[in-house]
Amino acid sequence: MKKFYKKLMLLGTVLTIGLSLAACGGNKEASTTTNQKEFVYVPEYQEMADGSDISTITISGNTIYYLTWSYDEATQTSVNAVKTMEIGGTESKTLPIVQDENSSISTISVDNEGNLVGILYSYTQGEKEEDYTQTYILKKYSPDGSEILSMDLTQMMSGVDSAYVQYLAIDGENNIYLSNGDSTIWVVDGSGNEVCTISVDSWINSMGTTKEGKVVVALYGENGIVMQDVDIAAKALGKTYENVPNSNGGFSILKGIEKGCLISTGNTLFSYDFDTQTSTEVLNWIDSDIDSNYILGMAVLEDGRLFAITREYNGDQTKSEMVYLTKKKSSEVAEKTILTYGSLYMSSNVRKAIIDFNKTNEKYRIQPKEYGTEDYTTGIAQLNSDIVSGKSPDIIDLSNGGTRQYMAKGVLEDLYPYMDKDSEVKKENYVQSALKAYEKDGKLYAVMPSFAVNTIIGKTSDVGSEMGWTIDDLIALVNSKPEGTQVFDYGTKESVLSTLCIFGMDQLVDWNTGECRFNGEDFIKMLDFANSFVSESEYTYDENEPSTPNKIRNGQLLLTMTSIDAVSSYQVYEEMYNEPITCIGYPTSEGSGSSMTSSDILIGISSKSKNKDGAWEFVRTFMTADYQTNNNSWGFPTLKSALEENFKQAMTDDTYDDGTGNMVKSTKMSWGFQDDTMIDVYAATQEQVDAVRNLIENANSVYEYNDSMYAIISEESAPFFAGQKTAKDVADVIQSRIQIYVNENR
Repeated sequence: MKKFYKKLMLLGTVLTIGLSLAACGGNKEASTTTNQKEFVYVPEYQEMADGSDISTITISGNTIYYLTWSYDEATQTSVNAVKTMEIGGTESKTLPIVQDENSSISTISVDNEGNLVGILYSYTQGEKEEDYTQTYILKKYSPDGSEILSMDLTQMMSGVDSAYVQYLAIDGENNIYLSNGDSTIWVVDGSGNEVCTISVDSWINSMGTTKEGKVVVALYGENGIVMQDVDIAAKALGKTYENVPNSNGGFSILKGIEKGCLISTGNTLFSYDFDTQTSTEVLNWIDSDIDSNYILGMAVLEDGRLFAITREYNGDQTKSEMVYLTKKKSSEVAEKTILTYGSLYMSSNVRKAIIDFNKTNEKYRIQPKEYGTEDYTTGIAQLNSDIVSGKSPDIIDLSNGGTRQYMAKGVLEDLYPYMDKDSEVKKENYVQSALKAYEKDGKLYAVMPSFAVNTIIGKTSDVGSEMGWTIDDLIALVNSKPEGTQVFDYGTKESVLSTLCIFGMDQLVDWNTGECRFNGEDFIKMLDFANSFVSESEYTYDENEPSTPNKIRNGQLLLTMTSIDAVSSYQVYEEMYNEPITCIGYPTSEGSGSSMTSSDILIGISSKSKNKDGAWEFVRTFMTADYQTNNNSWGFPTLKSALEENFKQAMTDDTYDDGTGNMVKSTKMSWGFQDDTMIDVYAATQEQVDAVRNLIENANSVYEYNDSMYAIISEESAPFFAGQKTAKDVADVIQSRIQIYVNENR
């Protein structure tokens, strides 16, 4: 019962962050000052005293209503409250609305008479775990918290897979619209009487009320997001509105400033006109130093300012703020030098770093330029084109590959001279293998604040204790095993060839010299080896087969391909194999065969940038001790001292209070499998940490996926897999085509 309640409250928290949006903004050209637009929205911040517990917000006039909840580990009970405060105020008031451990208010709004409307979820557990009752009760309260209405909607909302109300909107006639966001919209009048139930064929992205008091929903049409009226007279969705902005992120509908509605999607807030079916950008959240992921709710104030409440997570600390956005002429705002940050899709960590930098740096301002569209190929092609031309962003996100190619072209700046002049970010302070991964001729062209290591793991008794092997070694091991032994947990002709090529690309293509080696013996052997597996069309998944650990332990499974991003990851594989293991790596002609990959951010500076010192000021923030020890990325930190602290924590027991004052050891990682096999790992031993350290130090190649090259490999290897061509013939064609591609792109 307690577990269910905690899960319910967490779900409520996630679903009611109405403007929690992924970042995808528009493409903007580089500039030297911030005065690109005639007007900007300048933020002012006011911290909320008890904002860390906020889960849901609704704003009406000058009043904020919000839900708070907290979990008391000592008593193992939850404390829930509905609070209110005035915009600009400093003290909140708790309304006398009763909730207990098995019931909670969520999904709130305010009607046209100023009354608070919400759904009370109530959970009752029977004698058996599977016997429980969930009820949904519509509640209406006056502004002082006095109950006005209580109407049980459980019967009305029965008959659907999930009746959890994700959206609640109120129209101009005080009719209340509820939706689970999946299949159904329920409408009741202001007294809680059922008006209609509407079935929806498409997943609902959002629901909201326009300035005119009309309720609309956003959903996917044939050509992207559209909006539709909710027509209660027809008991169906009504008119469709197109040309709706969507940035592949979240989507929220709010009352418009003068008419229509506001749409917040990705990094941008738009105004949408239903008469003309057009949208106009109101502001870019990053331009206003706001992370759209942190927005809990917003409104338009009577004086024309925009108002938002944000909640920022920073490790164990959570801070909520009221933000007042005032429209000002750009000429009234202090000018800064603009630096462009180019990426396909911007990660949440980069977005936060840009906002933090823009808030604090007095000379420079970062302006993101995202190339990502629904067509990945088009986006990456445009990014590549700009990088190698005069349109390159000052700072480049290299996470999507191509770094080796850019290094060969000379379009990336050497970062070592900037490290040499930096008082904190010094070359010797970082994991050398992580730096060498992107070195060429003693120059450093990219840095990654955190990383993982890609490798193949096998029993030491099978592959030996030393890292590194060749394709001949791999084939010999497979041939030494009984027929029917599974080489990898999942393996087809296509996937095995793809993986071997991806992680062996440094051996197959030398971007420095332009040499390609696809017609050599090693690649031909890769083709033959891959051909020993079944094809994609022949592969069948057996849901009743043993789990991975059991297949390894009984000799059915030989090797595992994986990414080690924590000491606990390595420990899991030791438990799986239940005997000594070796990170043998992918087969190569030389080296360990294990490769580095950035776990979140890979970043460089354009050699054509006119503000390289300013660009370094931003890039260095990812390499500082503050970022390296406090960032939320998975993977190993690149800073040596941060990595050592990571290892220290891996060897330290995690504990929790069992409620009686006894400290109980908890797992570092738990991994469950389909046959109920469970692997739990606890604090690491020194030997395990040393094994991971050795793996990191010996990872001597880089994982980079090149879509164009692999498309050639995939296309040309198909006739060989179909028995229509020999491996040699296919290798010659692949060699010719990729050689041409490399020559054209060096």
